[in-house]
Amino acid sequence: MTPEQRFERLERILGRLATSARKARTEFHEKINIVIDTQIKDQALWRAKSEAINEQLRALAVAQVELTKSQKLTDQTLRAFINNQRKARNGNS
Repeated sequence: MTPEQRFERLERILGRLATSARKARTEFHEKINIVIDTQIKDQALWRAKSEAINEQLRALAVAQVELTKSQKLTDQTLRAFINNQRKARNGNS
């Protein structure tokens, strides 16, 4: 093999190496971009779920307050009814 042939062979090998490295770098960047996009979508999904859960918790807290008020009113009404029943029995004795 002549020095010229060796040099041409070396140029072909280096050209293939450069092409392969460029392709690998491009694939790496594409994979990194896919990972970044996936993370962004996941963050948005978690944010939306978190907001939905917070809204449900707020609604639950409001319902609990309303239930507490209703329970107090029911207790007052029941006590008044029981007191009226006691007074009615004491008056008839």
